[in-house]
Amino acid sequence: MIKNILYIHLVLMSFTSAAVGQGNLSPSSDKTLVILKVLNPDGSPYKNAEVKFIDSSMKEFKATTDYKGVLKTLLPIGNKFMLNCGDLKNELLINLSRRGYATWTGTRYTCRFIKFTFNFRDYRNKPVCQESIFTVLDSGDTLIEKTNQDGSAEFFVPIESAFEVSTKHKVIKNFEPPVGGYDGYEAISLSFKYRGQSSKAIEQEQKEDQLAEIEYEKHQKTRDSIRAYEDSIRSTQPAHVIFFASNAVKSADGDMGPLGEISVFDGGKEGEKLGTVKAVWSCHSGPGEKHAEIILEKPKGTYSYYAQSSQGYEWEGDYEITGGGWKQIILEISEGKKVLD
Repeated sequence: MIKNILYIHLVLMSFTSAAVGQGNLSPSSDKTLVILKVLNPDGSPYKNAEVKFIDSSMKEFKATTDYKGVLKTLLPIGNKFMLNCGDLKNELLINLSRRGYATWTGTRYTCRFIKFTFNFRDYRNKPVCQESIFTVLDSGDTLIEKTNQDGSAEFFVPIESAFEVSTKHKVIKNFEPPVGGYDGYEAISLSFKYRGQSSKAIEQEQKEDQLAEIEYEKHQKTRDSIRAYEDSIRSTQPAHVIFFASNAVKSADGDMGPLGEISVFDGGKEGEKLGTVKAVWSCHSGPGEKHAEIILEKPKGTYSYYAQSSQGYEWEGDYEITGGGWKQIILEISEGKKVLD
């Protein structure tokens, strides 16, 4: 029990001695007393951590901050120092005069930085909350913050770094340091306001588009199924076939003159005579059922015909019946061929 009490007493004495030792530092003819408060970029103290002071010849001097981020140390007069705080560095120099018995007091951040504030609002000018904002540095590192209730997210970006800001679905803007950089500045505030769709709104639209596409595909399948069924029914029914003559297309040789009656045969020259066409239509719409000179029914299949006028011109061809409805076979006058004796 006595040993434990003695050990605690020695530890307390050691801690008190170190604290008092730093507090009792005094400047001299060749040393300046530096009292420095070191802060993180967010303003919190860089507490209980080692800080390196590096002069122009890269010589290092070390000191440790207390729980408030404050340190005291003696440094050679007439020198300039930058800070190293772990992996961070602050090149804003601490300039010490050549005057002896001097004290230098100030504040420094662990690094030089840009305080970048991104504000996100939708197209109705309402803040977009809980949106992940990505800031990609030119080093390749990515900083991620979510917007608060005001639609804002804050980033602390190295002062000389270019960076790209994006949401989950969209690259918003690239930021480049100005020509000449930010020499002489330790901290800069930069704000950017953006108006657009939130990731949630974009994903909702995508979901609705997918559902609409699925619904459309279902509708298409239903329609195709109905059409296929109707086609299958139609294919079992005969079609009405009308033969008629037309001079809608003029011959390159000019008017062929009167051709007389045109006899139409089923299947070829030796086939059954279907009837006679006397009228010649000046269009391709042809006659209706009431005025048709040759009208017949044909089931699904492929057929051929032969036609010859009383003045010695002939026509022949094939036609296909898919079932049901109407089929017009046009005997184009200009395509008639003179029968050779």
